[in-house]
Amino acid sequence: MQLNSNKFRQAIGCGLSVIVLLITCHQSASGSNQPEVSSIFAVVVKRIELKTASLNQELTLRTISDVVVDGRVVIPSGSRVVGHIVEVATKGQGSEQSILAIVIDKAVLESGGEISLQGIIAAVAALQDGSLSSDPTYGMMHSNEPKMVGTGPTGAAARPGELSPSSKVESTATLGTARINGEMHKGLLLNAGSQGAIGFSGLSLTWRLTTPPAVTVFSSNRKEIKFEAGTQVLLRIARPELKEIR
Repeated sequence: MQLNSNKFRQAIGCGLSVIVLLITCHQSASGSNQPEVSSIFAVVVKRIELKTASLNQELTLRTISDVVVDGRVVIPSGSRVVGHIVEVATKGQGSEQSILAIVIDKAVLESGGEISLQGIIAAVAALQDGSLSSDPTYGMMHSNEPKMVGTGPTGAAARPGELSPSSKVESTATLGTARINGEMHKGLLLNAGSQGAIGFSGLSLTWRLTTPPAVTVFSSNRKEIKFEAGTQVLLRIARPELKEIR
């Protein structure tokens, strides 16, 4: 049986360009005005964890660096990178390791435009200890998120250093966003050459590149895989085509 030549070329081209993501992370200064691979620094927006993960579940990262093509910022900092989960397995439940596999799908710009992405998660860095109270962007983010306010009795006294029950905010999205910004203020934990799972005990990071789309595979010798909101991520993507912006 003969394969459709166009589909065959597309599959081979996709596979080769994804492999380039792994081997050319330092080639942007090697003589080409525009590198074939772009690095994007991002953070996890909402906790991703194996015990609640499901197939095709959507996940979102927030970019904290720009992607520039031909002198134009095509994916600005603050955009969303959307992916989905393609495999879930828990150690001891028919699997020798816990596995969480992810495909990167697209970037969603603040303007509402979308760009299809072909790429991998090259590295992740575990959160360091930090405090939300010192985050100057908390108030702004807090005002844009749904809130769940404590229902304690009116006038109930708060313990020293605590807000009163009526003013406590338990919004997961708000706290996650605030923590993201707090971590960014401390500086990046990753650099353009980073690779693997940094600061995660027993966690390894590999890729499936033989057929498109590229799959990022996290595997662990523990039963749980978890990335808190604010976890830093390094993405390597094939150069976006300007015509793809819609």
